Amino acid sequence: MTYEERQAWSELWEALFGEPPSIEADAALTARILVDCLPPAPPYEFTSRTE
Repeated sequence: MTYEERQAWSELWEALFGEPPSIEADAALTARILVDCLPPAPPYEFTSRTE
């Protein structure tokens, strides 16, 4: 994982949990925790645009 990727993970973690991660974790484990804890994204709606 690059430095920039690690920074992005840390910022996302801090935004979700209110504090930076206490340790540097495996990227796959961090991703799983974030995905499990993030609220679901609203469903996308496709509308046809007729002009």
